Amino acid sequence: MPNLSREDIIVLIIFATIGLIIPAVVAVRHFVGIDPLPMLHIKWGRTVVGVVFTILATGVCLFNFYLGLLVPWFHKRRYGSMADFAHMSGLPLIGGFFILCAGALMPPSVLLGIFLLLLYVIDGNGIPWFFIALVQKGV
Repeated sequence: MPNLSREDIIVLIIFATIGLIIPAVVAVRHFVGIDPLPMLHIKWGRTVVGVVFTILATGVCLFNFYLGLLVPWFHKRRYGSMADFAHMSGLPLIGGFFILCAGALMPPSVLLGIFLLLLYVIDGNGIPWFFIALVQKGV
């Protein structure tokens, strides 16, 4: 990476921290069974809000996956080249925060944890793909 300013390094550290906290919260809640939000004592409301965030996370992550990975592939397959392709932007970073909320609020379940981590990985405009783009193209 070329010379990075102090602000660039701080922003990268913040994004890396957030990018690692999201799967850590999901893993701790659903694989280990530790509640990251023990101060919430509401049983039924927590699950209802968790279901809402799970649905939102699923919709946003699948939409980003479609726009970020499938649309370019379909275009290249149909036209044979990416010369006239106009990139379509999805909803950047939002899916990760929805996954964080869903992972923290839903009752522990290994299958749900796997599902949320899979959504986190396939989110084409999420934090993991931000770092993949940085590694491939540089800062």
